Amino acid sequence: MQKVVRCLLGHLVISILLIFLLSEVVSSTKEVLHHREKRGTRMYKSLCMERPSGKIYTTGDTWLRPAGRRVEFCRCEDGRSRCHSVPVMECSDTKCYNGGRCVQALYSTDYLCKCLSGFSGDHCEIDMMSSCYKGSGQSFRGNYSRTNSGLVCLNWNSQGLDEKLYNAQHRDALQLGIGNHNYCRNPDGDKKPWCYIFMNGKYIWDYCSVPACPANTTDCYSERGTTYQGSGSTTLSGASCLRWDSPLLKKKQFSAWQGSARRFGLGSHNHCRNPDNDVRPWCHVMNGTEISWGFCDVPRCSTCGIRRPKLMPRFKITNGRFADITSHPWTAAIFQKARGGKEFFRCGGTLISPCWVVTASHCFHEEKSARQLRVKLGRTLRVVPGEDEQSFEVETMYIHPQFNSFNYDNDIALLKIKSSSGSCAMETDSARPACMPFRGQTLPDWTECEISGFGKHTKNSHFLSEQLKEGRVRLYPDNLCTPEKLDGETVTVNMLCAGDPVNQEDACRVTAS
Repeated sequence: MQKVVRCLLGHLVISILLIFLLSEVVSSTKEVLHHREKRGTRMYKSLCMERPSGKIYTTGDTWLRPAGRRVEFCRCEDGRSRCHSVPVMECSDTKCYNGGRCVQALYSTDYLCKCLSGFSGDHCEIDMMSSCYKGSGQSFRGNYSRTNSGLVCLNWNSQGLDEKLYNAQHRDALQLGIGNHNYCRNPDGDKKPWCYIFMNGKYIWDYCSVPACPANTTDCYSERGTTYQGSGSTTLSGASCLRWDSPLLKKKQFSAWQGSARRFGLGSHNHCRNPDNDVRPWCHVMNGTEISWGFCDVPRCSTCGIRRPKLMPRFKITNGRFADITSHPWTAAIFQKARGGKEFFRCGGTLISPCWVVTASHCFHEEKSARQLRVKLGRTLRVVPGEDEQSFEVETMYIHPQFNSFNYDNDIALLKIKSSSGSCAMETDSARPACMPFRGQTLPDWTECEISGFGKHTKNSHFLSEQLKEGRVRLYPDNLCTPEKLDGETVTVNMLCAGDPVNQEDACRVTAS
């Protein structure tokens, strides 16, 4: 009996020792897992994968998914998705981009975005039509998922990426474009979109094969800027633009949350746009604690030399034809202000940039007269204001220092113009700069040139034309421009010798400059 008891006690001691050792092993294992959790990573659990989206869920995750006309509530349990139909209601606060419809489960906080055609993703943020990336691709939201090496990208929600800085658990994942998908993104401002891959037993990254969009070499806007797709993101006041996908803009008419976002170029960026056909590109900004907006500090593209097709008849007159200002929108009329406020026509000029007009030095006797000058753009009739006329003061006048008033050598002057509000010329159909020749450019003999202005009908006439005139002349060769053939006049190297031997048109008969 004692032997039996002694054996039982011995067995009990051994059992206790085994239990103690096992508990130490388990305790050690738990300590390792606990240490991993401290590093901000998830414990490895059984996974559920949705087909065909490729979305990954871990044990305990819940979500909604469409099932025909119904909506199902799903839970990941031991590697299996267990789903059943649930009633839904409209979300009180939309969570869907690009006009997606948000519905929420009646008895849980899970929601589902029903995307418009061409969009997908948990928030309808993925643009299935996007075929290239702009700039460095930080705003790319397309569905490319292969690297340059041809490998398929890993889902940003993969557990193997838990220790990576950029994964689906990032606090700004939605704004960065990363989530429960494997599409290429550029969350860290690299030179192009990239993704993670698994190679040789390691999780590494690689650039993606998504092509770059054709480069926009000039960041400027044309007309009103409704087609502007540049990267300007600062207003005229210097404020930084808000991102169009900012949650602050959910209730705004124009934002990345609206169904028209793609059409207007509104997305995961803060670049200036003009979705409402305003006068120029603009963006939303913060003004203290209020959301406001401002026009952007984006330059207008140069449209020099472009004019509207001639629609009105060009009646032939002696030594020239009548014309409309839209046929020569760079033509400027320069007036001098006399005592009593009356203005009289002084000379013609040419707009060469929004703030500068080139004219002739012989029109002005002294620089102090600049304060009395006014420049008119958009005027067809010499003394009648045009429908879209713009009027400017002359801020500064530069007369060529070597202008010769006897032979008119260096007969050129520059006028810097500004309006009463301090702005320069705004491009319209009736006001647009002419193109400047490049440095050292020469034209061959007999090149046809066009002239315009309010000149006299004939050389000896006492009256200027009441309407803008135009004419065409040809550049004469040097042997036809000698003093012997020009009644003693000298043509210097700083002049052009031109005329029309057929219709007898020239700058003296067509323009006043």
